[in-house]
Amino acid sequence: MEIKEVKERLAKIKEHSKYDNERAHGIEDRLLEDFVEAIKDNKYKTKEKIIEVATEVYKAREIWFVRWYA
Repeated sequence: MEIKEVKERLAKIKEHSKYDNERAHGIEDRLLEDFVEAIKDNKYKTKEKIIEVATEVYKAREIWFVRWYA
């Protein structure tokens, strides 16, 4: 997962947060899961790259919406 993809997913979360909190939460969870999986699968070659992508991924927490599941 590269920065461009993370930014696209963040935009999706932000858009859904306006009218569908549950969907936004699901997209956020998938983003976090995919990031952890990318680390597990050794997709990042340096610690600095992991930190760079992690910093971008964490911006999902700055998007306000009610986090819940039905």
